[in-house]
Amino acid sequence: MKLDAKSIEGLLRKQRFEDLYTIVDETEDFIVILKKSGIPVQVTDKETVDLETQLNQRYTEGVHVLNRIDQPVSGLVIFGKNKAFTAAFTEMLKAREVKKTYLALVGGQPEKGKVMLRHYIKKLHNRAMTADEPVDENFKEAVLEYRLVQSFDNYHLLEIDLKTGRFHQIRAQLATMDMIIKGDLKYGSRRPNLDRSIGLLSYKLSFIHPFTGKLHQYKAPLPDNDVLWGLIDVAALSEG
Repeated sequence: MKLDAKSIEGLLRKQRFEDLYTIVDETEDFIVILKKSGIPVQVTDKETVDLETQLNQRYTEGVHVLNRIDQPVSGLVIFGKNKAFTAAFTEMLKAREVKKTYLALVGGQPEKGKVMLRHYIKKLHNRAMTADEPVDENFKEAVLEYRLVQSFDNYHLLEIDLKTGRFHQIRAQLATMDMIIKGDLKYGSRRPNLDRSIGLLSYKLSFIHPFTGKLHQYKAPLPDNDVLWGLIDVAALSEG
């Protein structure tokens, strides 16, 4: 069968796209994906292919996004495969029963030890505004805890325990504290990373299955798109 130019372009586009994500685990209830930076989890515009659309084409019953990470961020994303699990997992997120750990390369001067950050966040267009108090009903509580793991010449590695899941939460909260993520132009970085990524990784995901009671734990490999990721002392990262 001879393919026309449009069909060939579609096949090549699909092949290139599938190089940008890996299926880490799949059950009858959920699928865990490792995505590279540059790919949106959900549709942003008609010209950019997103992960949710691709998975909906693969699974006839559709998938449901359960944690969102920004387009320039790499790491773990989980999708529900049915309404029952999606509803139960969503309630677990609200109850803060899902542990989400991130790694961030930041500038500034992070404090030593474990530090809790609490702000209120409002989405304004394509950015997040932070405030110390809820200015109006559109400002939602945002909480994270970070730990300084390692320092380099101009940057530091933070391990972040994300307590809530607000729009651009980690990026906005750290920028508010003058700890801008490497390459994050939107929140104040002076220069971009060469591949337009930012120094933020959705590193670990841990939860107890709401129906089976089984513990599920996943860990992403460190990216290879920045020399600093290769300098990290893996032994200094938290276990589990």
